Amino acid sequence: MIYQDKDDLAFERIVNNPKRSIGDSTIKLIHEYSKKNKISLELSSREMLEQNLIKPKTKLGLTSFLNLIFKWRNDLKIKKMNHVKLLQIIVDESGYSSMLKNKKDIENENRLENIKELLSAMKEFDNLESFLEHVSLATSIDQDWEGQKINMMTMHAAKGLEFDVVFLPGWEEGLFPHQKSIEEKGHKGLEEERRLAYVGITRAKKNAIISFSMNRFYQGDWIDSMASRFTNELPEDYLEKNSFFDENKEEIEDFEFNQDFETEDESVRSPGWIRYQKRIK
Repeated sequence: MIYQDKDDLAFERIVNNPKRSIGDSTIKLIHEYSKKNKISLELSSREMLEQNLIKPKTKLGLTSFLNLIFKWRNDLKIKKMNHVKLLQIIVDESGYSSMLKNKKDIENENRLENIKELLSAMKEFDNLESFLEHVSLATSIDQDWEGQKINMMTMHAAKGLEFDVVFLPGWEEGLFPHQKSIEEKGHKGLEEERRLAYVGITRAKKNAIISFSMNRFYQGDWIDSMASRFTNELPEDYLEKNSFFDENKEEIEDFEFNQDFETEDESVRSPGWIRYQKRIK
């Protein structure tokens, strides 16, 4: 929206999120004005405010929103603010992060994690334009795909949907059930996670493939993992168990290690060599 002021879809998605007392009736009036005058929803909003065509209570929220948009555009185009820093400011000043933090539930926690992932993804691009071009290209590829495909989503987003085959990775203690949910809500939090597990499994019409890792690389180091307690609660009659872990194996098969570099000092090793040593310990 900041980069492209004529993005009406983006405008409609964020104008009342978080809530700013801008209801459906006001959005409808803005749409009608926009269609009549053949201008964007944002420009329509500004003109309607100038002509006093917006109700007083709604006027306050809409004015505040448009002022924020103007301020963030100035941050980007005049102050030349870094796009990652800009996103952090937007999430804060819009009230979006506060809204998610104040309403503590798993869904909002997932949204906060998604914002962190978005920030990480944006760091890989030089500027906002490059990032948005990448997103646009990825979206257009998804829309043009007509063959078989895989839908990747959270279990919350999968509610009400069904698929022939469902993959459920990461069923490990601390991840699922999530440690934070248990620490904050105790037994109630565990039951919420168990209900979510039921939702995930019952999305599958034919096969549900559940997996977990024996160890996982986390924050620069390998940590041991335990299978989720939920896997032990599944009925044996309907399970087919497969393991790719063999405690008797001393070496990793089919592993081509070529990341080391030659040096006279044998104590100096490449990052790849260090990662490999951690992996085989």
